[in-house]
Amino acid sequence: MTRFLFDTAVFLYARGREHEYRAPCRELVRLCQHGSLTGEASVELVQEYAHVLRRRGLDGAVVRDEALAVGSLCLLHDFGAPELRTALGLVATSTGLGIRDAVHAATALRRGIGVIVSPDRAFDGVGGLDRVDPLDAARLLATGPPAPREADRRPGAHIAPGPRIAPGRSASDR
Repeated sequence: MTRFLFDTAVFLYARGREHEYRAPCRELVRLCQHGSLTGEASVELVQEYAHVLRRRGLDGAVVRDEALAVGSLCLLHDFGAPELRTALGLVATSTGLGIRDAVHAATALRRGIGVIVSPDRAFDGVGGLDRVDPLDAARLLATGPPAPREADRRPGAHIAPGPRIAPGRSASDR
């Protein structure tokens, strides 16, 4: 199965109002919920998702619960100084790539993930990263057997109902 990184927009479209991306993004979420697909993400995806929901005026407990649910669907990677330097370099050299998108791109590139699922064409200019549009993602990525979900976790690394932690990391590393 192809490794890929989620852009926050996938989860926002899945949650949002009727739009051409709503149904395909909901399908991706459904595939993750059923273990047929495992996407990866920076912890910053969860932060960005929570930020958008809070900015929209949702109650803090709702924001927390929804952000934890989104994080639980992804194999999460920490974001630190090396990723920040890479993200800032991408902003300096990529036309139209904002800092939040650069954070996701840097996370992918630093972890050898060559695919990002996003409707945002700004990722098209990032060398070493192929963008898959959510309209095509389920068809292109959900092939083969379901990804091993429990094998990706170290004992004690999962804090229910929170996010899954990348292999080699413990909950105390976050």
